[in-house]
Amino acid sequence: MGLVGSLLGPCLYVVAVFVLGLGPIVLVFAALFAMAVLYVVALMTPGGSPLTATPGGRVLWACAVLILGVIGWIAGASALGKLGLSTTDPLWWSLLSAVPFALAAALCAGGWTSLVSIILTTALILTGCS
Repeated sequence: MGLVGSLLGPCLYVVAVFVLGLGPIVLVFAALFAMAVLYVVALMTPGGSPLTATPGGRVLWACAVLILGVIGWIAGASALGKLGLSTTDPLWWSLLSAVPFALAAALCAGGWTSLVSIILTTALILTGCS
């Protein structure tokens, strides 16, 4: 279920801001909507993270995934641009946009999943720097 939220969030930003051209004000509403979607994902997966067991923890989890995902999304887009690997294919762009959110959700999961997320994130950063 976390994958659905990870795929849905970036797609909504792309459609609202770039395709429809609604501008930065949409980001506020998109962030609120993304928080709601992520909260529902956390509600449906209470065992997915130590944070998703309580209502306050779900809000923190949603905030963490959204903030870390957006940071990763921006960094990834910048790295792809510098490497000349930018893509205009909507399917690939959506899938690549979901990776930072999935890694952020994995980071918040705790245990070995967090370790794998840190290793994958480090590998992606090192790949982008070379």
